[in-house]
Amino acid sequence: MERLQIGDSAGWHFENGAWVDTDGGGIGIPQEIRRQSGDGLQGHHYAFHLGADYGDFRARLRFSLTPHSDAGLIFHAVAPDDFFVLHFPECGQADRAQHFWAAVSRMSGEGWLRIVRMELVRRVSSTTVAWHEADIQLAGNRLFVRIDERGVFDVTDPSFVGYGRVGLFLFNNASIVDASVGGAKKSARVWPADKSPRTTWFHPVNGMEPGTWQRPGQIVRAGDDLLLSFTTQKPAYSGTTAEFVTRSTDNGRTWSPPERVTTHEAEAWDGWGYLHRWPDGVLRMLISSETGARMAEGGPDGKLWRAPKPIPMPAAPSGLKRVYPAPLLNLSDGSVLAFGYGGHDSTIPGSSIFTWGSCHCQAFAARTTDNGATWSNWVNIDGTRDSTGKPVDGSLDLTEICGAEVAPGRIVALIRPVYSPWMWETWSEDGGRTWTPCVRGPFPGYATSNMLRTTSGVLLVAHRLPGCTIHASHDDGVSWDTGTQIDSAIWVMGSMIEVEPDRVLYVYWDSFESSMRAQFIRVTPRGIVPEAR
Repeated sequence: MERLQIGDSAGWHFENGAWVDTDGGGIGIPQEIRRQSGDGLQGHHYAFHLGADYGDFRARLRFSLTPHSDAGLIFHAVAPDDFFVLHFPECGQADRAQHFWAAVSRMSGEGWLRIVRMELVRRVSSTTVAWHEADIQLAGNRLFVRIDERGVFDVTDPSFVGYGRVGLFLFNNASIVDASVGGAKKSARVWPADKSPRTTWFHPVNGMEPGTWQRPGQIVRAGDDLLLSFTTQKPAYSGTTAEFVTRSTDNGRTWSPPERVTTHEAEAWDGWGYLHRWPDGVLRMLISSETGARMAEGGPDGKLWRAPKPIPMPAAPSGLKRVYPAPLLNLSDGSVLAFGYGGHDSTIPGSSIFTWGSCHCQAFAARTTDNGATWSNWVNIDGTRDSTGKPVDGSLDLTEICGAEVAPGRIVALIRPVYSPWMWETWSEDGGRTWTPCVRGPFPGYATSNMLRTTSGVLLVAHRLPGCTIHASHDDGVSWDTGTQIDSAIWVMGSMIEVEPDRVLYVYWDSFESSMRAQFIRVTPRGIVPEAR
């Protein structure tokens, strides 16, 4: 087994900054560049060992993860933009929920990481900063990984057959020590050092004060234009929040200087606003706060706004102080569905096996048929019933929701969990009036921005883990692909809109509390592909 060390770096190729040897047998990234916005997949760092090509091999490494980080081993690399990576993605929610994940992904020149396989690995601690040992063996089309003493990640895939360089991968503050590799070496092919992972993202809004954290809201049509709402904060988490809009006249390629959103009295809006084009064609912003809900109406071009007025959103169900309404979904019958969720007091009288859960949060839906003037009561989106058919209170592990209408009145919804390894899934056949019991969904995901159904009927969902990942369904939610990581973004909140048939613009939060990012995504019969900038 050959110990992997950087030394004078002559035998290495780096992407997004040079690596160095660290204390204790480590190999990694200088601290000053760990949270930089790189080009390919933003903050990812790759180190390719140029000494030899390997077919079958055995490798060992020790690694530690911090909240929102990733680490792993590169194999079968034939270019800086063409390789496999075994990695162990981590986000804050994963370690809180005691989930440890392993994945194999493929970079193949287009700039995205296609997930080959991702699995919840049992019997491995998710405690951050703890050190893990990985013993990795590739033989033919089988990759077998032993993690610590009892964790196993075992993947067989025909795409593993081949050979190429090995290397190491890091994101954010993860660490690697004691990395080594051995196996049957093959003649080293010429290394195309001029290639790099393709950059697929761009900043829609530039020129704001350095250090300002941009958080996108929603993208809507305003006449022939696109209107993007977003908030800013400086510093992140503690500074004053301000709301802005920016406009695009070319379907999202370029954007106007941001404009501060104010009422007609030029008063700054308080709270978070949800921008939406309603069935009557009017732009309105739903503003939710502890004092209730208000609605502000805008002109057809989104430039003139009336003062927000209170609206009679339904009262919070029993056991909840408040329901946070959003997102909004226009239905084919002209009604609008509002999804919402809220913290729940699990000690309410009558708690039972049906309402027990590790987390105390529930999700709901409410309908309006008059563009938000009046609303139905909140309906529990977990339609669980007891043996007599009586509704029960439902799961307490449901937070942010996204949904889409796949046929008249037929709605699929995916819900962010807190402790479940997979997103929750539920369906409605009557426009959101009633729902099926929530079940474990088709893939893991720790947040949702929105769900989009394109002209060709393809569903797209973006979420966290690993990084910013998109799943696509070509059969209205019956089955989904294995997922594609399109960026390293930690928070992955944002908005999607179809700007042309099967051409989607996605705007999302960045990895390091800075400027928001955007990408164009093409939907094809074979799957999603990035559009060149």
